Amino acid sequence: MSTRHLKGSLKLLSKKDLENIHTSTLEILEKVGVRFTVAEAREVFSEAGFRVEKDVVKFKPKDIEDALKKAPSRVLRKGLSSKWDVDLGDEKVYFGVGSLPIWVVESDYRRRKATYQDLLKFTLLSELLPNFSIGNGVVQPQEIPNSVIHAIWNQNATIRMSKPSCCWYAKDFLVAEDGLRILEAAAGGKDELKRMKTWAITICPDSALQWGESVIGELVMAKAGVPIEILPMPFCGSTHPVTIAGTLVQGNAEALSALVLAQLINPGCPVIYAPSYGGIMDMATGAHSFGAPESALHAAAFAQLGKWYDLPTDMMMGTSDSKVPDGQAIADKIITILLPALAGADCITMAGGLLDFALSASYEQLVIDDEIVGEIKRILQGFEINKESLATEVIKEVGIAGNYIASEHTCKNFRKEFYFPSLFDRTSWEKWEKEGKKDLLVRAKEKVSQILSSHFTLPSFLKEERVREVNRIVAEILKREGVSEIT
Repeated sequence: MSTRHLKGSLKLLSKKDLENIHTSTLEILEKVGVRFTVAEAREVFSEAGFRVEKDVVKFKPKDIEDALKKAPSRVLRKGLSSKWDVDLGDEKVYFGVGSLPIWVVESDYRRRKATYQDLLKFTLLSELLPNFSIGNGVVQPQEIPNSVIHAIWNQNATIRMSKPSCCWYAKDFLVAEDGLRILEAAAGGKDELKRMKTWAITICPDSALQWGESVIGELVMAKAGVPIEILPMPFCGSTHPVTIAGTLVQGNAEALSALVLAQLINPGCPVIYAPSYGGIMDMATGAHSFGAPESALHAAAFAQLGKWYDLPTDMMMGTSDSKVPDGQAIADKIITILLPALAGADCITMAGGLLDFALSASYEQLVIDDEIVGEIKRILQGFEINKESLATEVIKEVGIAGNYIASEHTCKNFRKEFYFPSLFDRTSWEKWEKEGKKDLLVRAKEKVSQILSSHFTLPSFLKEERVREVNRIVAEILKREGVSEIT
């Protein structure tokens, strides 16, 4: 039997291309280096014998080679329900929802600030939509003070999600340590946190070739064995070279420099290679476009490069430049999700709900994206070649001018062969007209209402004593910052 899985079937880069990108990366790391503005990060490098010139760290080729050998090639992120385990490095591609927009676009195309209630509702949708394996609360509630948003986000991610998710990014040590306390409480201790790998932290450089305060999250979380998602945000023509190949070199250098740091802090620390959440600077508007075809190309190339290094990969694609759920949004999302998936990405997060250059989220877009991801997963599944699927005897039996509608072979195989959409329309014109001529946005709005009304709240997926401890820590943080209870 042969199964035609399509993950990794797209090869944009030849072996020679990969070697050239790697060689150029090593040259940049050795000759130019990478700035680390946080003194504690530079101390790690200095103590390991690296060449540190003021705040710039220089890397020898062997430094990169040694770090790549130590980094795991596979990371199993446990769900609080086993059906949501995410095994980065197996034959599947996993998908996750977007995160951190500050606006919500309503179905009538009005835009408003995101609220705490939006966070809860997006969490519920994120948890219940079946094609997303990685979830979160999607939006940044704008009424919550910056001093405590990390605590509220981490509380939500640990208590109300059974799927793996990311904790709040950390730009100071207090926020990072608060986050670690919450994660340890949710996991039931330091050893369990390291074993589960349910929650990751994302770090982003201040391109070009500079790591700023974001690296604080790595300094704290890597020591605890929390997966480090290394996320350069390459924008061709602004923060990175205008050529895709040049962007691959710089983004790779930024990612590998942080990978080395993680392995110095904690050899074997799980690292996820993710230099992809970006696109191009549109030279006509000055906008940073996520939905450009070039975004899909460099994400696919980064996915292939990450697998060449034998690292778990996450290509954060699926954001649209469109302001509302429309045809442009669907087109942006399909090309930027499908290409890196075909190129071998282990995971694609940011694939759900994001519009307007990732500044806005839409409930309706999230359920539409769940359907898009469902269809892409079916494509990636491929098809089997075996005696049953070749259907030679069935074809001979049906013969010329026959059909297969009533065939036992059809009845036996159609459910595993076909994808059945829950949102996209496949009815006749007459039936569609009779049911009210509902377009995709109307159907998506109805599905959102149905889910939210049927599941008004989510149960906690943690043991009761762990929930109490998480809530106690969050209450302590709120009190420390002089913030009343968030409702």
